[in-house]
Amino acid sequence: MTHFLFGLLLAFVPLLSGSPQQGKLDSAFDDVPFDQWMTERAQSSLRLAVNVSHPELTFHQRLEASVQIEVDGKDLENRRRGELIFYVQITARDGSRYQNHGSLDLTKLDQNVKAATIQYSYRAFFLPGDYSLAIAIVDSVSKERTISQGHFRIASLPQDTFAAEWRHLPPVEFIGAAESPDSWYLPGVKGRLEWAGSVEKPARLNIILTIAPSVTLPGTRATPSGGLPALIPTLKVISHPASPDLSENLEVLDIARHRAVFKQEDMHSLDWRGLKSSLGEANTVSIDVGSLADSHHDAQFFVSEVRRLLRDSPQPCELVVLSTAIAFASGEDLEPISLEAMPPCKVTYIRYHGQLPVVNMFGRPQGGGRFGRGGRMDGPMARPRSIPEPVDKLAATLKPLNPKVIDVDSPEEMNHALSEIQKRF
Repeated sequence: MTHFLFGLLLAFVPLLSGSPQQGKLDSAFDDVPFDQWMTERAQSSLRLAVNVSHPELTFHQRLEASVQIEVDGKDLENRRRGELIFYVQITARDGSRYQNHGSLDLTKLDQNVKAATIQYSYRAFFLPGDYSLAIAIVDSVSKERTISQGHFRIASLPQDTFAAEWRHLPPVEFIGAAESPDSWYLPGVKGRLEWAGSVEKPARLNIILTIAPSVTLPGTRATPSGGLPALIPTLKVISHPASPDLSENLEVLDIARHRAVFKQEDMHSLDWRGLKSSLGEANTVSIDVGSLADSHHDAQFFVSEVRRLLRDSPQPCELVVLSTAIAFASGEDLEPISLEAMPPCKVTYIRYHGQLPVVNMFGRPQGGGRFGRGGRMDGPMARPRSIPEPVDKLAATLKPLNPKVIDVDSPEEMNHALSEIQKRF
């Protein structure tokens, strides 16, 4: 993975002038004179460094970066009462402000904190542009304040990305902490891409998301289904079409258990609460060995569901299959789908290849720095796939439909795949 560390212009700079736009404000800021603090230069003995991380494209098809605050543990050794309260404000070029806050319980510090560096971070989605960053850290007992201000730029993306689909997104949207599956879908993030907004006549898109659980042997812990952290965000992108003329049907298929765990018809907005509940009830992240006894009919279950869905579809017929590579059991009936009584359909099979690092779209590392002391440059990094991928047999069952198979192993390639789907309408 290649990291791009963009330039951060340092030190104390004023926030944007003029009447600020509303943005997304945090009510905790109502209780403190934050704007007044930003005119002061009073510093406590608390030493800190602030870094805005490299922007990365995610499977939500949005740029993510984080504000990372590092506090020297030596300065916390004698602060073991109360809290450190963090106030973070990001201001966009148009004056809109985006605020967040958090706290660190000083009574729970490790005994050896003086040998450590405490890290506190805020993740957020960004649009390309220029931003101001203002941070105040307050000791709730001594009332000492540490202030840091600066500004940074999020660079523009290549032309073949979703710049047009981002038109009405907020410049900044903080990402809260969540456990899976909420961490995949991010229900708290309300901004929506204008995907498929160019559709100007009635059309129907059928979506099939397959779930192929990992095998859990007796005495071992379940492991997450490898594709869902990428496929669920992708589903979120395409399940909120910007055009009112495009309606969608969604089916989530549990291949191993031969059942549709979730269906939503005439979808213009995904029922995440219903899908999340269905995923939990189905325990889709794993399947014990005993449940695999009837695995020789998995392929035909998938074929029958595709056939039924397409036969019930009005024209023009479109289908998108979101899946990881699936290798059916030895002796499986791999008879492909029959075209008998089947309407002509365009089929796109997006085949996701495992958990790879997020691909950075900004090229080679370039110069940069950090707020606070020091500086660093991150160079190219790469991680190999840890688990061999099965040889996919799912595509063969769709062959009579002449599917367009798009192999994806990064957000960048998923971006290309989704752009290709839009062109088919």
